[in-house]
Amino acid sequence: MKKNGIIIMILSAILIVLFSVSLVRAESAVKIGEVDCVKRLVQGNDTIKVIRVEDPDNPFVSIYFTTIKSGAFLAMADPSNTAIATRLTGEIPVKDGQQIIDKSTKTDIAHISKSIGSKVMRIARWYDHEKNTLVYVVYTTKMLDGSLKHSLSVVPLGKPLAP
Repeated sequence: MKKNGIIIMILSAILIVLFSVSLVRAESAVKIGEVDCVKRLVQGNDTIKVIRVEDPDNPFVSIYFTTIKSGAFLAMADPSNTAIATRLTGEIPVKDGQQIIDKSTKTDIAHISKSIGSKVMRIARWYDHEKNTLVYVVYTTKMLDGSLKHSLSVVPLGKPLAP
C-alpha cells in the first residue's frame, strides 16, 4: 500500500510539471506555431513555440516571443533561451489631439513557468518619454543562480501629436 502511494505521488508530480511548465499566464495569449528543434529517438523532441500576447494596457501593440519546451523525459526545467519582437498592430487612440498610451512601467505583462516553481519567464514594459517609444524585455528569473537570459524589443509610436 505504501509503495502505491509513492507511485501515485510521483505520477501526480509529473502531471503537475507537464501542465504547469507550458502554461502561459496572459489573457490574450495565442499560439502562432511551433517547430521541433532537437529530435530524440526515445524521448520527446524539444520544441520552440511562438506565442503572441497583446499588451493589456496598450492593445495596439502585439508582443511575439518564443519559448522552448523540453521533450526530455522527466525534465525538471525548460531551457531559458527566448526571443521577442514587438510591433504596432493597431491604431493608437487619440483624444483631444494626444495619443492615449499607458506609459506606466509594468513588469509582468505575461509569464510562463519554466520549471517546478523556481524558474519563470516574464515580459516587462517601460516607456521612453524622450523617444515616445515602448520598450519590452523578455527575461527569465530563477530563485538561485539565474541564467540572465533575455531579449529586448521596442515599438516606436511616432511623433507625439501634442507636447
